Amino acid sequence: MSMISGLERAFRRCGGATLFALMLLVVPLVALAQTADTTTSPRARLDSIRGELTQIEGSLANPNVSDNELQRQRLRLQPLLDQLRLLTDEQAPRTEQAKLRLEQLGAKPDANAPPETPDVARERETRTKTFAEADETLKIGRATLLQAEQLQSSIGDLRRDRFAKALFAAGPSILNPEVWSTTLTAFPSDLRASQLIFGDWLSVFTTALFSPRGVLVALSFLGAIALYLARARYMPRLTARLAAKVDSTDRHILYGALIRIVARTAPPALASWLIYAGLNTAGLLPPRIQPVILAAVFGLALFAFVQALVDALFAPGEPQRRLASVMESTAKTVAWLAGSLAIVMAIGKVLEAWLQAIAAGLTLSIIVRGVVATVFAVILIAGLYRLRDNQEIEQEACLGPYVPVDGASLGPVRILGWIVGIAIILSLLLGYVVLATFLTEQVIWLGILAAVFVLLMQLIDLGIVSQLTGDGRFALTLRAGIGLRAATLQKIAVVLAGVLKIVLIVVTIMLALAPWGLESTDLTTSLRAAFFGFQVGGVTVSLSSIVVAILLFALGLAATRSLQRWLDGKFLPTTSLDTGLRNSITTAAGYVGYAAAAAIGFSSLGLSLERLTLVASALSVGIGFGLQSVVSNFVSGLILLWERPIRVGDQVLVGDAEGIVKRINVRSTEIETFDRSSVIVPNSNLVSGVVRNRVRSDRTGRVLISISVPRRLNPTDVRAMLLDAAEAHGDVLKKPGPNVLFKKLGTTTMDFDLICVVGDVDIVGRVTSDLNYAIYRRLSELETPVATELTVKGLEGVEHSLGEIAAAVSKEVGRRAKPAGGRVTVKRSGPEPEAEAEPAETPPAPAKPEPAANGGKDETKD
Repeated sequence: MSMISGLERAFRRCGGATLFALMLLVVPLVALAQTADTTTSPRARLDSIRGELTQIEGSLANPNVSDNELQRQRLRLQPLLDQLRLLTDEQAPRTEQAKLRLEQLGAKPDANAPPETPDVARERETRTKTFAEADETLKIGRATLLQAEQLQSSIGDLRRDRFAKALFAAGPSILNPEVWSTTLTAFPSDLRASQLIFGDWLSVFTTALFSPRGVLVALSFLGAIALYLARARYMPRLTARLAAKVDSTDRHILYGALIRIVARTAPPALASWLIYAGLNTAGLLPPRIQPVILAAVFGLALFAFVQALVDALFAPGEPQRRLASVMESTAKTVAWLAGSLAIVMAIGKVLEAWLQAIAAGLTLSIIVRGVVATVFAVILIAGLYRLRDNQEIEQEACLGPYVPVDGASLGPVRILGWIVGIAIILSLLLGYVVLATFLTEQVIWLGILAAVFVLLMQLIDLGIVSQLTGDGRFALTLRAGIGLRAATLQKIAVVLAGVLKIVLIVVTIMLALAPWGLESTDLTTSLRAAFFGFQVGGVTVSLSSIVVAILLFALGLAATRSLQRWLDGKFLPTTSLDTGLRNSITTAAGYVGYAAAAAIGFSSLGLSLERLTLVASALSVGIGFGLQSVVSNFVSGLILLWERPIRVGDQVLVGDAEGIVKRINVRSTEIETFDRSSVIVPNSNLVSGVVRNRVRSDRTGRVLISISVPRRLNPTDVRAMLLDAAEAHGDVLKKPGPNVLFKKLGTTTMDFDLICVVGDVDIVGRVTSDLNYAIYRRLSELETPVATELTVKGLEGVEHSLGEIAAAVSKEVGRRAKPAGGRVTVKRSGPEPEAEAEPAETPPAPAKPEPAANGGKDETKD
């Protein structure tokens, strides 16, 4: 029986601890800051805190301390920790000031030195005593703070240990016959206790209905019925109104989902609370009945909230307002699964409250919780099994490009749910009923957290960003009223959304781990240590000090640059100093300002000049062993970034590499040449070497075109032609205008140079090409061709002889080619001409040949 009574205590302690942890993290605990009396000395306050810590240590030394007592001591310890942190923060500068005042008197003279005057001796004694007291108080305060932090960790460890022991306490299995036999034996007595308690309550309740108290109860029931009727009547109208809106963007769908959550959850929860408040106010809830009614109210509110969440995310039957990208079958399955699990959980909580009200035996509690957990696990496994993709969908997904279907995205969730369901059943079979009940609660809790997390993430992405960057009233007010630009609002929206997402993720993780024994104070303690710092070698390293140092350094840089702009733009131009001296003064002021900003930043970190000297000495050892080039490039990079002799986008010539500066890094500079190659140049070469920057002062480019023309042309016409071609181009600047130089007068040619300026050096090549085309066309028009006739005298005889020879040759060819019939037949081996030539004049017929001696036969000899 001792084991059974121990398990019963474990049931109650685990359930109460889990519920309390959930409520503690859902509703953040407000810090109980105790205001200390300013008139009390720090040492007296410290002694009072140490006394309370001693009492807390005595309470923790009790081995039978309860979980509620541990929680009470933890709440008592938290304000003491805050007071100790405040006290040490106040005492540290006092101790430092006392030390500085003592050091101002110098070292105490030794025995051989002349003695101090009485006034100096008394002052030294007073300051030494003050410093000793302040230093002692600071050391005791830090030691007490460490003791309090250790106590806080011990309380957390004890609570987690108690929770783990209660959670994994082994007991009889639900299949143990002894459990069932004991339950059947005690069931008549439990039934009589139920009839006695609830029967008496029902009789009292019935009697009270006809008394003045019944009016209050009747009003509460009527109010609950009215809420349910209003929900049933107006909820369809609200849904239809939201669906009828023309604007169907994701943001308005999300807003509609949030409105539905409130509209579907508030009436049932408020109606249940009205009934509970009416019964409680009328005095009709005795101590044993009150937990049962409260569990019923909680169950109804839980069921309504879960249904509202599922409807907002999955929207069964209304895919147009669905926030989760799943199919209709999956949406319906998820809605059925979530509602069924919520109903089982609500029934289980009511049954547990009923068992506690009738003081039922442990065996009946084991059976009831086991049955509820078994039904929960079976519904979970069956519902997840229904989430599988059917065969037709899988075949369609394999036909075309890969498109993930529900099974691909819900596969990990389904496997995890099956593991949890099997773990619940195994825990019941092995006797770990508390663990099985705890797992069922976690399934509902994590499901609610996941749904709320998805909704809030979408609200951050769609709601906040759109309100700041859209054309809504709020964004227009910020632009018009405050003067923020759209780009600035975009940056603010991105940063704000990122911060809110980080906070949401951290809070969600804390809430998910809270039922397992991890409390918010454990995480906040670690975050506080990281933010407010910890001691490393006498220096406090903290995120807050680093942020403050960066802000101070940034303010110093801004002030320095403002001073430089004022010197360069307003003050120095009023003096008679030359330009070089002005630049030197402005640069020197910048160096002094940068050094001052760095000193302020380091001092806020607690790094004095002595510590910086030690760091520089340590670095000098590494520099001496081969880091000279690295440090040289590093310093040169700082010079390039500060003085900006070379800027990103400048066209520079370094050695034989010419191109555009793309990036200036700490060690090297990247230059992209015109053939799109990257040249990496060390920064020291740019600082100590010769660099030609074509756009140092401005980005205007110079176009130079040289031409040579014949000497017979008029130079004035050539100059006018070149100027007209340059002025006609739209990219050539009017001021300074184009110019033409007469460079050289040669024997047969003249050389001219056309010089003009364009707005950007990047377009010099294109403008040069365009001008070359235009000059060539105009020069062709300017150079008219000259006809030239060549006459040779003294060759008349040769010409007459050549003419006679040509005539004789033509006659001989014509005689041989003409046949007897008077036709000239020419056989050509090539293709036929397209058109026949006109017949030539018929040559005179040749004389008939004399008859041959062979009897009239012609004899042709080839």
